[in-house]
Amino acid sequence: MRGRSLVDRGLDAGHRVEQGEKRHPTDFALWKFSPPGQQRQMEWDSPWGRGFPGWHIECSAMAQKYLGDYFDIHCGGEDHIPVHHTNEIAQTEARVGTRLANFWLHGYFLLLGDVKMAKAAGEFLRVKALTDRGYDPLAYRYLCLTGHYRSQLNFTFEALDSAATGLERMRQGFYALPDGGTADGALLERFTARLDDDLNLPRALAVAWETLRGDHAPAAKRATLARMDAVLGLGLAQWRPARVEAPAQVQALAQARAAARAARDFAEADRLRAALQAAGYDMEDRPDGFRLVPRKPG
Repeated sequence: MRGRSLVDRGLDAGHRVEQGEKRHPTDFALWKFSPPGQQRQMEWDSPWGRGFPGWHIECSAMAQKYLGDYFDIHCGGEDHIPVHHTNEIAQTEARVGTRLANFWLHGYFLLLGDVKMAKAAGEFLRVKALTDRGYDPLAYRYLCLTGHYRSQLNFTFEALDSAATGLERMRQGFYALPDGGTADGALLERFTARLDDDLNLPRALAVAWETLRGDHAPAAKRATLARMDAVLGLGLAQWRPARVEAPAQVQALAQARAAARAARDFAEADRLRAALQAAGYDMEDRPDGFRLVPRKPG
């Protein structure tokens, strides 16, 4: 069976692999024969001889078994466009008489310093390598959300640092919002429209930021962002700031300031805030109390 896209690319016989039993260099294998005198780990008897199915027919068979003759979405990498998926379509249409899928979503490569990641070349980055450096894996997820799936994303640690900063700011902003609100339907509709536009997650993420920074009621912001995060998967509702074990005298200043603020003695509250800052801490007021944050140098 012939792969049309290979003809378009002008593939010469024997350029990549031996032509073997092919009648044409662009034919692809439905069944491959086991080498004479050798036993493979997986091989079967067939009317054509002992061997194993070709890669393309394997995928068509699995898709048909678990999803049916005709399903909605088929995914894969960009490298599957010219060969694998073209051949999958050809053989499935020949057998079933209908197209295989309605939509094809091809994820483009993640580049590492402008070079395609490849195990064979030793240029392969694992999540563990990020956690070993102290990065939250969700910072990598955030980085991926900033790129469209049909555009190549170049990984650098500078880009990951920026993503980690963005994630931290979104977490802090969400955490400061009170519970008890109702999600804003118009914002959710805009968010969904971005997703419906060819899964445009960067623009959907932008709507989430507009929600956080907008002038809606704080509780409504939180409820709306929580609904959006069901798609984004950043775990905003589960995140908690790292607990700061401030010295006892700093804790005493903070408690005194909270009491002054509750008594509406704002002059005393401001004085105590200045004392906290002089001790190297900022005090963030929250609906459920306060949080001490060490001041950054400078």
